[in-house]
Amino acid sequence: MNVYVVVFGVVIGFFIAKFFSGKKESKQGRIKSLKFDVKRYTVHLHHWFIALIILILLVALEFYNDLIYGILIGLIIQGLTYRDFYKIVYQRKF
Repeated sequence: MNVYVVVFGVVIGFFIAKFFSGKKESKQGRIKSLKFDVKRYTVHLHHWFIALIILILLVALEFYNDLIYGILIGLIIQGLTYRDFYKIVYQRKF
């Protein structure tokens, strides 16, 4: 593992997410959020959650690339800076 490449990827991933995400919680970014309704609930697949799933899949498939892992970790870190990062499933307001 090349630590410098991973750190470079983290920085790149963080700033990519920062550029395309909303400036504050609940604000739409440059890319539309992946949300869908299930009965009375909304499921919000945050970019950090999607990056985490991809990272887990890559590890499980034994695919390893320092830069890709770094970018995914950067996306995850940036997504966790929002106060509502944990709100994945919540009740809709009518």
